[in-house]
Amino acid sequence: GIDYYPLDVDFLQDIKVRKIMRACGVQSVAILISLLSSIYRDEGYYVVWDSDMSFLVADEVGASEGAVLEVVNKAVQVDFFSKDLFKQYKVLTSRGIQKRFFEAVTRRKRIDLTSEYLLVDLDNEYNNLVNVNINSINDDRSTQSKVKESKEKKTKETTSSSSKKVAIIARAFEDNG
Repeated sequence: GIDYYPLDVDFLQDIKVRKIMRACGVQSVAILISLLSSIYRDEGYYVVWDSDMSFLVADEVGASEGAVLEVVNKAVQVDFFSKDLFKQYKVLTSRGIQKRFFEAVTRRKRIDLTSEYLLVDLDNEYNNLVNVNINSINDDRSTQSKVKESKEKKTKETTSSSSKKVAIIARAFEDNG
């Protein structure tokens, strides 16, 4: 899985989400976000749908298992999740979920995949993705020079000159006091 995932700023304006909200109520948003989090956290691009998953989501968001089941069914109906994979394998995923996952893991050396669950064509859509960890160029190392030393030196000079000024002012008060 991955540690975080992007949530589009227009998530609530998506027609599929709006249809789910209209049919299942406002709590459906929390249920969808919980489902997406489970997908990205566990396998990264899918989650197996079973009674345990409905319980876990219901418990996480404070909804009934019936409400979670209703949201999942509506999400599959409006193609928020793939109808075919849900019917055939009881798996929740979508093309968008998989695209976001593969974009997030491009730096990984190894990704374990279940080919039956794939909706994206890795050969055609992701053949140009470069795994930067196995290239000879390390893109994590900057070619720009660091100026930390000169900044530290200036700070020390400023601090020592400030200390001298404070000491001079303190002596002036003592002499006048």
